Amino acid sequence: MAHALILIGGFGFVGRNILDIQRADKKFAAFTPIVIDDLSNACPGHDQLDVERHIGPYQAAEATAFLEGLGDGARTFVFLAGETRVAESKDRPLDFIEANISEPARFVLQNLRPGDHFILISTAGALFDGSFEITVNSAYCPKNFYGATKAAEEMVLEKLVTMRGGAFSIIRMTNVFGRFSDNKKSAIHAFTRAVITGDTVTLNGDGRQTRDFIYAGDVGFGIATLAERARCGQPTEPVNMLGSGASVSLMDAVHAIEKSSGKSLNYKQIEAADLLATEPRDVIASPADIRVLLGDGLTPFDEAIRQTYEYYRSVLS
Repeated sequence: MAHALILIGGFGFVGRNILDIQRADKKFAAFTPIVIDDLSNACPGHDQLDVERHIGPYQAAEATAFLEGLGDGARTFVFLAGETRVAESKDRPLDFIEANISEPARFVLQNLRPGDHFILISTAGALFDGSFEITVNSAYCPKNFYGATKAAEEMVLEKLVTMRGGAFSIIRMTNVFGRFSDNKKSAIHAFTRAVITGDTVTLNGDGRQTRDFIYAGDVGFGIATLAERARCGQPTEPVNMLGSGASVSLMDAVHAIEKSSGKSLNYKQIEAADLLATEPRDVIASPADIRVLLGDGLTPFDEAIRQTYEYYRSVLS
């Protein structure tokens, strides 16, 4: 019997990569992908995908009716919705509380039924202050309000899903980049687009701040792997990590983009002291934790940059 893989926000950046992996890899053929998305952050081409969908807010009564209409089969939810703009969280804290805590909590109470598996897609870097290697057992110490809302979301939803008789898992991601990132404004995506178009971009700080970058295709595979293990009744961890286990500076990312493109990136550096004060200086995740879902299957950074560049070259040409 087919098992519904319900992606909340599934036409966005990470969701599109999950859909690609599920379709391409026979390992995940037991799932029937289903998407609920309001298209506010949808990637181009979503309308061409052959996947059952409900277009509209996941919070609305119509989404609940759509889920009820799917029948009584087995269901795994992958929850990708919420506010993610770190810099805006200090200016719109109530919006972040609503989007990252209140609305997901209402969704669980209204829609989850006993036996469902709920996978919350969370963040790694924003939950911690950047002063140590992040593990799945690290204590929360967010450096910004966005991270605080994600920490609260993890705790609140875990209790609510359990109360509803479901199984709960968390996947914390580091800095994701790659294909279908047309709407992303983060550094690698902005820099890659700029090196193709010849535009000038802003590089904040000295460029030596580091991040744990992971290719979006690897993220899609890791999320699908957790869902498949749970579907088969295999043991899974309550908290999981998706990253590369390597720390790469912003300037090293610039050099990799320039190498892939054969062009120099036009950029101006600014101090951006207020912005950088809200972000961890360095982010790196535990390689041992990452191997739980990805094994040794990570895409090398330079190759992932090359594939990202080729993606943007195709869509911008």
